[in-house]
Amino acid sequence: MATWADLTRYVRSNYKIADERPNLIKLVFETGNLRSQAVLLWHLTLADGEEEWVQIESFFGEVGSVDLVQALQEVGNTVCGGMAVAGDMLTFRHAVPLLNLNINEFERPLALVTSTADRLERILTGADRY
Repeated sequence: MATWADLTRYVRSNYKIADERPNLIKLVFETGNLRSQAVLLWHLTLADGEEEWVQIESFFGEVGSVDLVQALQEVGNTVCGGMAVAGDMLTFRHAVPLLNLNINEFERPLALVTSTADRLERILTGADRY
């Protein structure tokens, strides 16, 4: 893959899209045990628009309702991704450059972000809202 348009075509042909807007695709995955997890794919650019990236992001809790030390300890055991705050939400996210992207460099982080955010939500909130 080389561009956001290429990735968008791939996602459209391989996944059911829950919502799509310019620079954003929302996917929802069934994660087992009657749980689901929403995942956002964001188109980001660096270097004055010359460098395209995709950020894979999934919410797992609200700021103020999650033990941040426990969340950071859980995230510390992950291979890819990191925790961030987006508005009043806690997210788990990972980003990869699109230039010369091999499909496994998208697919594996997508699976890891999805499963990690679902696990964090289950462990830290006991709920399934995101």
